[in-house]
Amino acid sequence: MGFQIQDGTGSGKLVTVNAGNRLYTNATTKSVDAQINIDSGKVWSLGIENQSPTGADDYIFYIQNIGDKTLHVTDVRLSSGTATTQVKINAVTGTSSGGTAITPVSRTVGSSASPSATIEVGADITGITSSGTIFFMQLDTTDKDFHLSTSSKVRIPKGQAIGISVETATASITGVISLVEETGS
Repeated sequence: MGFQIQDGTGSGKLVTVNAGNRLYTNATTKSVDAQINIDSGKVWSLGIENQSPTGADDYIFYIQNIGDKTLHVTDVRLSSGTATTQVKINAVTGTSSGGTAITPVSRTVGSSASPSATIEVGADITGITSSGTIFFMQLDTTDKDFHLSTSSKVRIPKGQAIGISVETATASITGVISLVEETGS
């Protein structure tokens, strides 16, 4: 018989292992984002309110990581005042112009932690160019909240940026983007 794992209370009970060599457990788990929020308060909501692009395919949101820690976009929730609006989340290059800085809201109420990032919204953020589409969102119903959640997250390393462009002019986009700062080095 090999190595055995016994409980720490001295009862002599052994751990059970299934045919796939996995331990049977009964545990309470937390998402990584929840734990980061508990430990550091470095989870934020980035609000977009009634942004109506000036023209088709204009950028209404921009975020560039200017810090040393990688940032993650974990969720995007958007609605549109116009049905059948397609939104693109793109990796972008260039220097943004024409946007207005927004203040991230910590998901730990009262926390002063803020991301090291340039974050802007606007009707026509210019000066940036797509280097590839990461995700599409099809907002096919007026004023319905659409939710994009990805297990891989969108990682934004130092110096990199993403933008959100809207296919339909005057679409009136509202929503929240979830942002997390990566822990560790």
